[in-house]
Amino acid sequence: MRDDPIGVFDSGVGGLNVLRRCVMRMPNEKFIYLADKANMPYGARQFDFIKTAALECAETLVSMNCKAIAVACNTATVAAVDEIRKLYGSVIVVGLEPAVKPCFRALKSGYAVALITEATNSSVKFGRLLSDCGGKIKAVAQPRLAKLIEDNCDNIDEIAPYVRSVLEPYRDASAVVLGCSHYTYITRIISEFYGGKIDIYDGADGEAAQLRSRLESAGALAPPSAVGSVRFYSTYKKA
Repeated sequence: MRDDPIGVFDSGVGGLNVLRRCVMRMPNEKFIYLADKANMPYGARQFDFIKTAALECAETLVSMNCKAIAVACNTATVAAVDEIRKLYGSVIVVGLEPAVKPCFRALKSGYAVALITEATNSSVKFGRLLSDCGGKIKAVAQPRLAKLIEDNCDNIDEIAPYVRSVLEPYRDASAVVLGCSHYTYITRIISEFYGGKIDIYDGADGEAAQLRSRLESAGALAPPSAVGSVRFYSTYKKA
């Protein structure tokens, strides 16, 4: 099991940030990254659709003998991570959650903006998370942003005007939570909008740390002598 790969999936390029954090923490591991381009973006889909797509990704990674799966998508985590764990009890499964709690704990004054997808915004789990923050975190659901990032990730400044228009009503915010793995690509744009004076939170490093901890506890980490690697796969829409 220690020599088996770790699977990471998202609906596109967003999960690459999670993958990067995982590789940094576990350089001796073999990783498989699966981009579900055929069903991108998850955040604008219905929950049943997202769940089915995520389960198909998990099934693919399990068939490739993955010892662990990192669901590198906030929306897919909400929709399917519990079901994936039930189906594959012998596989270590971790999910990506918006870093709302760390942000709330660190927030000394004012409020924070949580940029999320529509699907995450409509979930009961996220609603409970917000309610625990006493109104200090404002959810801002974005139906188009993940797709815009996916289409412009090689030239992200193209969508800077759109990002600024999203943030304009919250110019007085004290912090921003990136509640979608794709939103990591606009970190610089967000920072520049606020003059570099706010904290920006994402859950990628937390997920990577949790994955390493779970593998270590299970005695499933690759040995220090192992040579790490990354393989990339993608689904595509049928013609």
